[in-house]
Amino acid sequence: MEPVILATLTSAVTVLASEVGKGIASEACKSAWGKIKSLFNWSAEPKEAELSAEIAKALQANEALAQQIVKLLQSQSTGTASKLVETINAEKVVVADKIDTVNM
Repeated sequence: MEPVILATLTSAVTVLASEVGKGIASEACKSAWGKIKSLFNWSAEPKEAELSAEIAKALQANEALAQQIVKLLQSQSTGTASKLVETINAEKVVVADKIDTVNM
């Protein structure tokens, strides 16, 4: 998996988990986080300080899992998490929608 995809997806899932943990998440976010936790098949949720590392480790080890989570976040309205992954494609991340060139 490309490092930028791993970082983006890890950030999105971490943001989602953080919002749910703080009690500021919508019902859609709570539902998505429940599904993601199920996909990770964790016996216990990692501590907040370890969450990003555990998410990244799981995603790096299982690209199919990463693709499932991308599709889940893209198909549900989870606010920031969905926005972060909306441009992830199977092989690339679109960083800019438009690039202007300047001729000198």
